Amino acid sequence: MAIGKTAVVEPVPAVIEQVEKQFLEWTGTQYVASAYVTDKQKTKLKLPNNETPEFTKLAAKSDGTSDPTKVGSAFTFGPYEAVEPSRAGGETVKIRYEFTHPVIVMEKFTRDIEISHWGGNIAFEEKHVMTNAGAKLKNQFSRVKWAATNYYSPPTAAIKSLTYNLKVGALNPYFTDEIGNVSTSRFRSNMRESHLEIKPRYPLFGGWNYTYTLGWNHDLREYVRSKPNGEDFVLRVPLLEGPKEPVVYGDVEIRVILPEGAT
Repeated sequence: MAIGKTAVVEPVPAVIEQVEKQFLEWTGTQYVASAYVTDKQKTKLKLPNNETPEFTKLAAKSDGTSDPTKVGSAFTFGPYEAVEPSRAGGETVKIRYEFTHPVIVMEKFTRDIEISHWGGNIAFEEKHVMTNAGAKLKNQFSRVKWAATNYYSPPTAAIKSLTYNLKVGALNPYFTDEIGNVSTSRFRSNMRESHLEIKPRYPLFGGWNYTYTLGWNHDLREYVRSKPNGEDFVLRVPLLEGPKEPVVYGDVEIRVILPEGAT
């Protein structure tokens, strides 16, 4: 889960109502751990909004000001001068803040890049094992309550959709899951963008999982060029083309499948 991989945020409370706001708690240190004396340093955190019901208050600084200082949605610990070497990084500090968005984690992600010189095509296929690592539902899911939110679209901690901004020229995208083809997707492509929006078969609340496959094609000439000797080629592809929403990746495997005979 994201909590285990990022080790810095967790939902507090861990269980909420379906329409309740979600809060995450960030855990860090007063300053950066270092094996050397640090002349001067400070830590600044920019949060999504001003809703911060709880945060660690340290002893006042030498000039009498509070630590941390809060300006809008930003917290600043320090500045500290002549910080002695420390493995711990000073005192442990926490900030609990509103985050009414899903905590998206790709537990397992496999990306296949297949090159076909016969058809002049390059095919991308991605397999995702996704979970929402946010706060879990206190009670059973209510479809009536969920349907009612369609009329006023409140912020939600559930995963409703994902948006992929693919490279211009993407062709024939497909979206499937363990049942089969998923028709709840929209693809918009023109000279300036290739915009793909997908919606899972059901909203994903905290602790819920979803496995899906996403694929598309491109003209090979956009990614491969030949070297002057005419025998060697250079392939240039993005490492990841994930959704624009914030995502934490766990196990990642990227495979390039070359034409038969190529090395």
